[in-house]
Amino acid sequence: MLPLVASWGFLFGALGLGIYTVLNTQFDPTQIALTFLFPYYALCTALQYVWPEQANRFEKGEVLTDSLHNVALVAITGFTDFFIHVLVAATGTGLLFHFGVLPESWAAHHLPLWAQVLIAWLTFDFMFYVTHRMGHEIDALWRLHSVHHCAHRLSVLNASRAHPLDLIWRRLIPVFVTFQTGVSPEAFIMSGMIGSVLATITHMNVRFRFGWLNYLIGTNEIHRWHHSNQLHEAQNYSVVMLWDHLFGTFVYPKHRTRPTQMGLFNEHAYPIHHYLGQLLVPLTWSRMKARQAQAGSKPHDTDAGPMTRLADGPEFLDTLPLPADR
Repeated sequence: MLPLVASWGFLFGALGLGIYTVLNTQFDPTQIALTFLFPYYALCTALQYVWPEQANRFEKGEVLTDSLHNVALVAITGFTDFFIHVLVAATGTGLLFHFGVLPESWAAHHLPLWAQVLIAWLTFDFMFYVTHRMGHEIDALWRLHSVHHCAHRLSVLNASRAHPLDLIWRRLIPVFVTFQTGVSPEAFIMSGMIGSVLATITHMNVRFRFGWLNYLIGTNEIHRWHHSNQLHEAQNYSVVMLWDHLFGTFVYPKHRTRPTQMGLFNEHAYPIHHYLGQLLVPLTWSRMKARQAQAGSKPHDTDAGPMTRLADGPEFLDTLPLPADR
């Protein structure tokens, strides 16, 4: 019972403090980051050493690689924030309303703030689900997204391990669609804070126990399965688990706490902890696949189920993640 109470207390306490900060700073993104988000990230990182789910053993090159990814994230965030400002300045309440396709009175910004936040949060998360799943199921996009899945465990530090192009397109599309609902910038900022709090928890290497909340929110207990190196377990694409329930991608094994193994199913020749090599993965993919085949590392029969043995499927299936222990 104590782990459940502590886990819920941390999650809802962080959300409550975040909402207070957003309102108290009058929706100023810089102040929100300095007074709440950065300290929150630091606390989440520290908790991994106080109450870890897995031992904090770092592989060679892991910390440097993830640190470089986090530095890159700062620059990418600046770019995407610039795009968001341009989008709001150009379209105001959304393109359909801006060009008169729909009456402006239907725009979401006419609703109370709480309703706008709910619309923004659900819309963004639905598009996150769509783009995230595309990143797994479309060959060219998986070449980018595979970078995020090459880590062998979850941590706050490797939450930002991702190819820059993957980060950009999977953020800009949800942002663009969300603004088409006509929500106000204030509602978008509030929903973004909520999303940041929950998304950070998904990657925390902490022994949280959320109980039935796992069926509603993509906690770290749920998200570990997404990083399984077994394809039929590597699902759970959203933070709001509604979409995974609706589209049949919810995975929550009952008698295991985490996957047997996290990472790529076939990681031979993959630059697991090499930042520059990960940036070049889209260009070196064919050569890497040839090396895998030459080394005889291409998987054939496994105990992971029929989805892992699709001989006629796209080549990227060879390196997709598969089942594990939760």
